Amino acid sequence: MLGHPADRARAAFLSRFGAEATCVGIAPGRVELLGNHTDYNNGLVLAAAIDRLTAVAGRPAGGREAWLYSEPFDDLYGFPIDAPGPEPTGSWGRYVRGVCLAMADRLGPIRSGFEAAVAGDVPLEAGLSSSASLEAAVALFLLGAGLLGQEQEEAAVEVDDRMALAHTLRKAENQYVGVASGLLDQFCALFGKTDHALMLDCASFTFERLPLGEPAPAIVVCDSRTSRKLADGMYNRRREECDRIVSYFREHPPASSRSDPYRPPPPVESLRDVTLEDLNAYRERLDPVGFRRARHVLTENDRVRQGVEALRRGDVVELGRLMSASHASSRDDFENSSKALDVLIESAEAAPGFLGGKLSGAGWAGCTVNLVRADRAEEFAAAVVRDYSRRTGAEARAYVCRAADGASCIRGAEAPGASSTVRSCGRDGS
Repeated sequence: MLGHPADRARAAFLSRFGAEATCVGIAPGRVELLGNHTDYNNGLVLAAAIDRLTAVAGRPAGGREAWLYSEPFDDLYGFPIDAPGPEPTGSWGRYVRGVCLAMADRLGPIRSGFEAAVAGDVPLEAGLSSSASLEAAVALFLLGAGLLGQEQEEAAVEVDDRMALAHTLRKAENQYVGVASGLLDQFCALFGKTDHALMLDCASFTFERLPLGEPAPAIVVCDSRTSRKLADGMYNRRREECDRIVSYFREHPPASSRSDPYRPPPPVESLRDVTLEDLNAYRERLDPVGFRRARHVLTENDRVRQGVEALRRGDVVELGRLMSASHASSRDDFENSSKALDVLIESAEAAPGFLGGKLSGAGWAGCTVNLVRADRAEEFAAAVVRDYSRRTGAEARAYVCRAADGASCIRGAEAPGASSTVRSCGRDGS
């Protein structure tokens, strides 16, 4: 759809509720450059927020009910804000309600009911974390509208600690929606920076912003438009397979943890506590499927480290090579690719300007993310769509993106992007 998502959300709010919105929360989608399925294994991730956004425009409404209209779904969703939890359905509204509950757990009860409208241009069910984008936009709206805390200004300041907010939004998805996600998606939605990648250490929650270069390469997202309906179940299964390897090493501490014979080895809490040398040494004792899953995670952590070093020296060609190696590992060891995703990567490899590419997000369907020379991005996108159609008979879509800033909120009716009106809502959002 045409138009900035914030403008569309405001227009939808006016049309549906007959009043002007007083606050708009805006948050980006994200792509994962390296670090596929490493976040919940306490690993390393290299990612970027992208300039595809979700906007939530609304205002306090009194009473104790919330009503939200979704432009993408043309659906009105309402719920009592004091009820104990979301209903177990597939409704998009579960994410909104989960955020309300998690934010209230952290900051105290929501002060009143509210009305809001949602609009966006993050492709849905494509592995670009439209759900975390929605969650972050809802959170920024709640804070900016003064619906949490004692006073509006005090409530807005609460989001200064963006990492705490990321954990709160993760709780909303884990506890109230029922998706066992890691922290990556919410982190990217809050911490993104234009033309920068984000490295997150999911064990220590330290991070680094890394310039993508000058000029920065384009990030081209290619959407297979295949269904992700089975992805959540497969995602949870992969978590269980990784956890089984962790359980084995917890009971049989690896050699690398027993360097001091006079001290007990530190406990193995995650795959981050296992080395690739340990894994290979124990290969014959491990379930072969679990071995491959763990090998992917451990080698992927190494690729993130190498990717960070490549960006520090401005080598986007090496970053692209590492992305392609990541896809091969996801395909062969983690087995979370698909025929459609593999064809998209093969089509990309033959397209002009390609530096590297891989599946994005959980996998099994959805999108690939490609690093492309900026001056060839449009040509690249057209070539991939054309070749994919020739090979499969299906229609893919391509989106030329750039790394973007994290979530923000706008008060009043000002235009999106106006420097005097867009609040960074936190020192870490700069």
